[in-house]
Amino acid sequence: MRCRVSLILMILSLVPLAAQDLTPVRELKQLWKYDEAIAALTQMMADQGPRPELLEELADCHYQSGNAPEALDQYTLLAQMQPGKLLYQIRQMSLLYRAKQYPGAIDIGRGILQRDSITQVISMVGDAFNQLERRDSAEWYYRAALARRPHNEGVLNKLCSILLGREQHDEVLALADSFLDEEPDNLTILPVRGIARFAKKQYDDAETDFKHMCELGEDGYAVHYYLGQCAQKNGLLRDAEREFKLAWKRDSTDVNVALTIAQLTSDERKEDWEIWYDKALAMLQPDPKIINTTAIAHQNYALSAYKHGKFDLCIAEYKKMLEFSPKHYAAYYMIAQSYELKQDYKTALSWYKKAQPYFSEGTRGREICDTGIQRMEAELFFLNE
Repeated sequence: MRCRVSLILMILSLVPLAAQDLTPVRELKQLWKYDEAIAALTQMMADQGPRPELLEELADCHYQSGNAPEALDQYTLLAQMQPGKLLYQIRQMSLLYRAKQYPGAIDIGRGILQRDSITQVISMVGDAFNQLERRDSAEWYYRAALARRPHNEGVLNKLCSILLGREQHDEVLALADSFLDEEPDNLTILPVRGIARFAKKQYDDAETDFKHMCELGEDGYAVHYYLGQCAQKNGLLRDAEREFKLAWKRDSTDVNVALTIAQLTSDERKEDWEIWYDKALAMLQPDPKIINTTAIAHQNYALSAYKHGKFDLCIAEYKKMLEFSPKHYAAYYMIAQSYELKQDYKTALSWYKKAQPYFSEGTRGREICDTGIQRMEAELFFLNE
């Protein structure tokens, strides 16, 4: 690259200084005819040599048209030719960030900040550190950006995201409250405060924030999800079910929402509770990475079936659960109890005996197994089996 810059500078010293009119090229750019503008600039450089003003227009054409690699190459060249021009370095940093070359973006950004404390550059350096998961450094730059421009919802949102990840809920609330005092209807910071309030178990206050978002026209998944969570925590199960179903309509990819609706509809004795468990399990089955969630889903399905007196379904779901979590020994005596309620005492006895060795003397599980075995043996004795 150094040789290339030296060669261009030598050529420039030999080229006459008369500048060709760039108006036609700029008009092409305004019409988004970047290919034509690039062709015109290439011809001009063939006639005049690679003058900086031509290279700058060419670099901007590539930048505006989305040809990031070529634009980065041009701006890197220009930054070396004219190191005093910050625009070139800012574009270079932006392109490196877009290309996910975060260390390079950080290096150039820091160089810019040694010369000029530009808020957007401070924020982008923070973003690059954030992408590298260097949260402490990202936090420092976000705070520096906010010190220069306090009412910046984008930067504040990113800073609060870091603080929420560390469970620094009080500081998030302080920052969000200060912002919302000036702009109470801001749909970027309202959910931040709502989440922090929910995390602090301030469910009524959190609900207020999310309901206010609904009043402002925000009707997305997150709003209804958290309204459902707040209602569930406050014991308002019908409200919770309604909100979770609204969340599901907006995003049907969250298996936990399906499982929650299944549990709520089962507890309320709704007719569609089985349908929701089936939906959730259909989502879980193909993915071996969520075995624990799958096991819990089958367990909850089984428990709901038990409550509804559907003992065959209960037995089937517990057996499926054991495929994913074979050491969940309580499932054995639950299966035994289901067979007992079906009056299949012989099979119930075998499952109580299967469960018994896994529970120590004096535990609740052992007591269930011992008394179950006694009952089944008595029933079989009276039936002469």
